[in-house]
Amino acid sequence: MPNSEHQQQEHTPMYTLYDRFTLTGQHHIRTWEQQGHSWAAYSNYRRPAAHGLYIPHPVLNLVVRGEKRIYDGLQVHRLRAGDVFLIPSGSVICSEILQPSEDYASINFFLPQDLLAMHYASAATGRYIAGTTQTLSASSQWQQLTQALLRDFREDGAMPAYENMMDRVLHLLQKETAAVKAALAGRPSVSMQQVMGRLHKNMQDVRLLEEVAVMGNMSPATLKRRFRETYQCSPMQWIWAKRLQMSALLLRTSDLPVPEIAYSTGFEDLSHFYRQFRRCFGVTPVQWRRAEIELPSQSRR
Repeated sequence: MPNSEHQQQEHTPMYTLYDRFTLTGQHHIRTWEQQGHSWAAYSNYRRPAAHGLYIPHPVLNLVVRGEKRIYDGLQVHRLRAGDVFLIPSGSVICSEILQPSEDYASINFFLPQDLLAMHYASAATGRYIAGTTQTLSASSQWQQLTQALLRDFREDGAMPAYENMMDRVLHLLQKETAAVKAALAGRPSVSMQQVMGRLHKNMQDVRLLEEVAVMGNMSPATLKRRFRETYQCSPMQWIWAKRLQMSALLLRTSDLPVPEIAYSTGFEDLSHFYRQFRRCFGVTPVQWRRAEIELPSQSRR
């Protein structure tokens, strides 16, 4: 059974809201603002760091130096300098900054949802389907943009015009695949945003479908229908996948015993945890912790 220490951890959010660029473990960050809202940031890390994040708005990540892993369900992306990474709205991910030989640095954008929906209206399918995170083509144009942004971030008082920069970013995104454009064309419905805004805070404590339905003020049947429309699976399937995702991150980034990780991510039965982990990742939790596992679903490189 869970111990008393686990009981004290139950109200700590497993995933935190990412609506600003500041995160724990950053050595340095510089942000640009437009009308009081941050829209871009340069940040770096001198030490490893790990985060579980609920991302309500689309984010574009340009990796400048170092390496990190992004856990997205059963997929693990390993990103290196030069990579361009897209995180659609409504995503729940884990991010692991790896032990750097040099510091890890990246530039992040919050992409304007209304402008995206209008710009990519032709790619919309009429019903928003939450796209998975995607590594974009690392073209010379993306690299030129990254270098130009680095120069501006390093120069005191320098900041490109917001509208001009967004036009430039949208122009580059327009050259990406149909899947990228579809992921940018919409957002989860208001009711699903309401569910996710509450669910990410206490996902490890949810036991019943009815608990999730209450978060969106809807019936269980309506929740199941809307959840499957958005995430292509049932609510409880999605919750278990995100619990396993977090447990995989904790196995890599902490010294916590395996049972404590299982309990803290919402599993009440250890044998069930071991079975589900092996079914999803193909190895035991201990094997995952001790070895570099190359998953078939891992991103390029």
